[in-house]
Amino acid sequence: MQNHTGFFVIFTTMNPKKIFGYLFIIVAVILTLAIIVLLPQFMKALPAVFNNHSSGYEIAYNLGYITYWIIHSIITIILWRVGIRWTKKHQLN
Repeated sequence: MQNHTGFFVIFTTMNPKKIFGYLFIIVAVILTLAIIVLLPQFMKALPAVFNNHSSGYEIAYNLGYITYWIIHSIITIILWRVGIRWTKKHQLN
């Protein structure tokens, strides 16, 4: 009988919920980094919506970009919350 040690044993002894929790946290980290990197573009798009000299195309493009940011942020927050909740150790009283 072969003795398995290391990552394989840890990976196989974890329940799927905990594994998905760690995957959610990894995806949330990547999405958070994307938010940080793209923040200057968002700051340019925000005032452009309210500019009186913008064309209809520019306003629609910037509103779409802001909508993307709202959805991106909501997904990131949900992934962080679910990932942290699913990876916590449950204490028995």
